[in-house]
Amino acid sequence: MPQLRLITIPMSHYCEKARWAIERLGLPYHEERHLQGFHYPRTRWCSGGLHVPVLLDHGQAIKDSTVILKYLDRYGSPETRLYPDTPMERRQVEDLEELFDEVLGVESRRWVYFHSLPHAHATLQMAGQGVPAWEKLLAPLCYPFMRQFIQRRLRINESDVMAGLVRAREVVRTVDTLLADGRKYLVGNKFSAADLTLACMMAPFVLPTQYGIRLPTIDEAPQSMRETVREFRNTASGQFALRLFALKQHQVSTALKRVEASPA
Repeated sequence: MPQLRLITIPMSHYCEKARWAIERLGLPYHEERHLQGFHYPRTRWCSGGLHVPVLLDHGQAIKDSTVILKYLDRYGSPETRLYPDTPMERRQVEDLEELFDEVLGVESRRWVYFHSLPHAHATLQMAGQGVPAWEKLLAPLCYPFMRQFIQRRLRINESDVMAGLVRAREVVRTVDTLLADGRKYLVGNKFSAADLTLACMMAPFVLPTQYGIRLPTIDEAPQSMRETVREFRNTASGQFALRLFALKQHQVSTALKRVEASPA
């Protein structure tokens, strides 16, 4: 049985993607959480890069949430693997995963930071769940620099956020069309990386309660976010994402029972 370590920014939906993939397999792991910016020395040391998530497995560092999901498939059974065996379905899953990562994920992240960063105390409370105590202690002092850095690095400004919302809505309309035939999953007849990625990349827009950390409820979120959250929750894609997050609890519970029942 592998002994995995996952380096994360706890609020990151790309990190949630890797976290969910590990947990649904019932694999033992330790999540090493860091605040934004504070993670740089650790990820540089472990992987040579700056981005999270980073998965450490027997001295090997695996970077990027999609690469991590494909790596984890070696530990899955035919029923739990996230990528289909048939070439056509696998290509469909990979194409959707890339679309969700590169458009929906980028724009939902830009949008949530735009509305959250002005609220320093609430943002640090959410972002600091499970991080080292010294990071929590220093974060309020560093916050003006953190905020400025994040805004510059992710191009967080009103015009880019509004243009990003247009792109995100286009992706949601595409998914709504796929779901219109009543399908249970996006590709084929089983849960795949496409479903998991859609749910995670939509999380900032729909605020699921089953996320890997506690997200604010719609009433706790900044007032400027609430109308958009309601909008996305009311789409077929938003309802689908929320249903998948509810399914996550069942997946993790089933995985734990499977591990407990397996021979030592």
